[in-house]
This record gives sequence, C-alpha cells and structure tokens, in this order.
Amino acid sequence: MPHYMHYLFSIQVGLLFLTSSLCLSTKAQDYRCPPCEKSNTTYLCRSLPTLGAKIRLCYYNTTPNATLDVVFSMAPLLPVDWVAWGLNPVHAQMIDSQVLIAHRNPDKGVNVSQAVLSYDTKHGCGRVSRSGFEVNIYRASANYFEDSRTMILYAKLGLPHWCNSTRLNHVWQVGPGMNRGEPLRHMMRLQNFDSRETINLTNGHVLGHKRKSLRKAHGILGIIGWGLLLPCGVITVRYFRGLPFDCHLGSRVHAGFQICAYTVGTVGWAIGLSLQADHFATFRAHRIIGITIFCLATLQMLASFLKPTKADRYRHYWNLYHHFVGYALLSLVVINILKGFAILQPPKIWEHTYIGLLILLASIAFVLEIVTWVRFYNLTFEYTFERKIKLPPRPNAGSLVPHHPPATHS
Repeated sequence: MPHYMHYLFSIQVGLLFLTSSLCLSTKAQDYRCPPCEKSNTTYLCRSLPTLGAKIRLCYYNTTPNATLDVVFSMAPLLPVDWVAWGLNPVHAQMIDSQVLIAHRNPDKGVNVSQAVLSYDTKHGCGRVSRSGFEVNIYRASANYFEDSRTMILYAKLGLPHWCNSTRLNHVWQVGPGMNRGEPLRHMMRLQNFDSRETINLTNGHVLGHKRKSLRKAHGILGIIGWGLLLPCGVITVRYFRGLPFDCHLGSRVHAGFQICAYTVGTVGWAIGLSLQADHFATFRAHRIIGITIFCLATLQMLASFLKPTKADRYRHYWNLYHHFVGYALLSLVVINILKGFAILQPPKIWEHTYIGLLILLASIAFVLEIVTWVRFYNLTFEYTFERKIKLPPRPNAGSLVPHHPPATHS
C-alpha cells in the first residue's frame, strides 16, 4: 500500500470519530408546574422536545383503575389554532391515538372535544371519529391566556387496561384552527411528525429520541462528506495539477479527498435512507436528489478505475464526461444540503456557517481561476512572440562551452 494511503485511512477514521461524537441526543429541560393533588404518586414534569409544549403528569396507581392527572400547555401561533394531546394503545404514533382537542369558540370560550385518529384522518381523507374512545374522562377543561398566548389543557383520565405504566405512548399536536367542528390538518414538518414519545411513569425515563440523534448524524456526515470534502477535491485537481515539485501531487490529493468524501457521504446517505421511510411522500425531493447524488458519486469512483491513458483517443471524451458529471454532482449537493436545512430546521448558525464555507471555497476557486487564465495567456503570448520573430533554436548545453583552438608551439 502506498504511504499516502495510510494517511487517507487515518483521516477517514478521524472524521468518523469526530462526527459520531457530535451526534449525542439532548434531554429536554424541566420547567415549573403545579404539584399533584395527592401524595404517594408518580410525578413527571418536563418540557416536551417539540412545538414548545410542556406537560405535568400525576399517576395514581389505585385499585381497581389507575388514573392520570394531566396538565398540558402549548403556545400556538394564532389564538384560533387547536391544541391536542392524547394516548396511543400500541405505538407512539398518530394513527389510533385517542386525543383531547382544545380549541376556541367564536365567543372566545374554549371547548375540549375527544377524537380517535385513523389512517384516513392522518392523510386528510376523512372526518375525525368520536367513536371507539376507551379512555375514561373524569374531567377535562382548557383555558387560553391572552397575555402569554398559551393554551392549557387540564384532564383527569381513567386509564384503560392497555395503558402500561412502564410504556405510556403519548402524542401532542397543534393545527391551524377548526372548520365546522373538524380540526384542520397540521403543518407537514419534522416538528409535527416528532410530536410523540414513550414515557416510563415509574421512573420518569423517556424513550424515542434515537431518531433525532440519527438525523443529526445524517446531516453532519452529509455536510462534511458531500458538502466540503467533495468540492475541496475538485479544487485540488483543477488548480494544483502539475506543480513543479511533484507532478502527481494534485492527482493524489484529489483522489484522497474524493475517497474520504465518498466514504463519509455514503455513511450519511445510508442513515438518511433509513430515516425517511416514514415520511417519503413529504420529503420526496430531498430523498430522490440524495439517491441521485450517491449514484453519480459511485459512477465517478468507478470511472477513475476505467480512466484511459493519455495516448488513447477516447481520453478526450472521458474527460468531458468526468467533468460534466462532477460539476452536476456539486450543484445537486448544494441544493440538497440547503433542502436538508429547511427540513431539519437546526439553529441558524449551522446554515450560516455552511454558506460561509461555500463562499470561502468559491472565492478561493475564483482567485485560482484568474491565476490559471493569466498564466495561460502569458504562455500563449510568449509562444506567439517567439514564432513571429522566428528566434533561432536555443543551443544545447554542449554548444555553450567555449571552443579554444589547439595551442601551437613555435
């Protein structure tokens, strides 16, 4: 193995270690909320990970039926928006959830209604069903506070037999108002899709945040692999080819960057491919572009092993193909990374940092492009000038040695 391949392998391992260390999940912070009515209860009070929601749960494991006191709060964008919270008997998902929906009346009062969400409800194809609600509601009310623009839902529920205190699946949501008593469809964002989790009421542990960590890993690996290492490899092969101290350095550095970019990017692509299975219809464009990027990158890697020699007459066509696919790949990468920022909606510093790095790379490429063209025109001018004045051919090294006639002896 050449010596520089050891350095490339070390770089790949270091990049993977660095990005994996950045993908740790964060736990939601607690917040102040009212105490439970009775002692000897299981108490859970926390901020939920999405939509700015907060919840307080008081679990009473009484005989024969367990009860659950709920205080759920959320600040909707508009006062007419509806707010919902509910339980699911099987999984932490929207389908088959039994929810309480709080919404304002035209007279600015607040109503609380119950509903069972079906598959048709999820896709906006049917009305919300009121039948099949198995959770016993002992009391349910809600208030909207104008000063803080917060909707607070209060409920005391009798839990059915399928509610397991060690795995309580609950969901929450917010939507843009009501239409003839039916809640309008909520926004199709990850914040809304991730409004679900599983709670262990006995110890307060929360499950279901592994997917968020995988999304962070997908984004970070995609940015580093496709978004940074790939354009760096293009810059090196275009502007550092044929350096005076090593004519093969540009090609070797280019190959190293592209191997690292393909390795890191493919790992991120595989993670993203597994994550979007649930929301393929919503993020179809992002996924299709990602698959196209992987296919084009694979073709580029395979093409490097089928590169014709300089004497081959097909070398010119291979260069055209390789350059066209490479620049098309870079364009798709930038578009898809920006789409990923719009989907994940991370802190703005991530998007601004990436755009700043793109501007930096583009500026470097612009300056090097100017230097390349200036050098090209200078060489062209020197060649044309020499041909016009028809300079004699330069003498070889032997002709520069002065010739002395042999000495004669008188």
